Amino acid sequence: MISDTLKQKLKEKGQFPYGKRDRAYQSIAGEPGIRDMNHRFKVMNFPKSFDGETVIDFGCSAGAICLEAKKRGAKRVVGLDYKSETIDVAKSLARELNLDIEFYTFNIDDGIHHLKQIIGEDKFDHVFALAIWAHCDENKLADMINHYTDKICWFEGHNAYTYGDTKSKMDTELEKLLDLPYHEYLGETSDRSVRQNYKISRSNRVEMTKKEEFIYYSGDVFNTINESNYDFKEKLPGGAHLIGQNTYVEGKYNFNGKYSCYFADYKNDFGIKVINLNIWTDDIEYSNLSYKREIVEKIFKIQKILSDGGFAPEPHQIVDCHDSQTFHYGISMENLKGKFVQPSEEWIKDLVLFCDKNNISREGWSIEQDCVPKNCIEVNGKTYMVDIDYRWNIDK
Repeated sequence: MISDTLKQKLKEKGQFPYGKRDRAYQSIAGEPGIRDMNHRFKVMNFPKSFDGETVIDFGCSAGAICLEAKKRGAKRVVGLDYKSETIDVAKSLARELNLDIEFYTFNIDDGIHHLKQIIGEDKFDHVFALAIWAHCDENKLADMINHYTDKICWFEGHNAYTYGDTKSKMDTELEKLLDLPYHEYLGETSDRSVRQNYKISRSNRVEMTKKEEFIYYSGDVFNTINESNYDFKEKLPGGAHLIGQNTYVEGKYNFNGKYSCYFADYKNDFGIKVINLNIWTDDIEYSNLSYKREIVEKIFKIQKILSDGGFAPEPHQIVDCHDSQTFHYGISMENLKGKFVQPSEEWIKDLVLFCDKNNISREGWSIEQDCVPKNCIEVNGKTYMVDIDYRWNIDK
């Protein structure tokens, strides 16, 4: 809740021209607005959590995006608007709501060099540029988006009747102006006039919800390989019924597990293992971005050691991924195309000894217990452990 004085100030100065309408531009802090933020959040698939992430909003008005991102755990939040009176309202809202947010009066047409002097050069996980590009030099805005976007830019156009922002026009213009490789169309907001919305990113788009037949990655559809692809009358413990079955299909495919998804194209020598840490265990929720990174770096380190020892696929690099709600990290790794296999007792003994020597362990159950057909594949007579997840540990 906010004070009556601030409610009046929000109504008078939270729009432009000031005081023209009976409400602020944005619905905010329980007060109505010309723009219905709940409707916009729904169309945008606004993230449920911003824990550990950074946010900047170009053309923030009274700061609805900034306030909500901070409430949802963002680490650093910056709001920019060229109207000083509106920025004053945004600052007052943040103070009354006890939220640590940086608000600055800034005109995009002053250019990126001036902006760097105000907020520095650090990039942001989330960049918002909503219904603003018709009000500024679009090339200067594009320079700022290209520089400051580390992962995702959320972009909204204006209405087609007044500004000509049809979907076809925006598709062309955004492709030309922005150097972010992945463009995802989100749909239309219609709370004021019909406007097109996009999520444009340097991060791969992934959909890890369990599906019977397919999964999405970077806009492409991957056929899902799971036990339902095979007509088994009986399933055996540890996936023993999979022995001798191919671990791949022709074309694009994925394995969808509880803690990770593996995406690959049969034609490529590499695949991507996306680590899904947005799950509950008995005592922890993996939602903080920096903690996710720490866990994936640990998995990468363990897999590299096992790979060097000849026991696992070779990992190449850690890559950024996101779904409709949050960020994930993946590991680009060697694409091993083989068959499910039960490892020999000698191979299991060698793996356990190698792990003991390198201080590698597994919580929940032993490494030996993890050596079952659903986790192991054979390629050209050589056996590999492929299911290395967050339960694997290494002593420092």
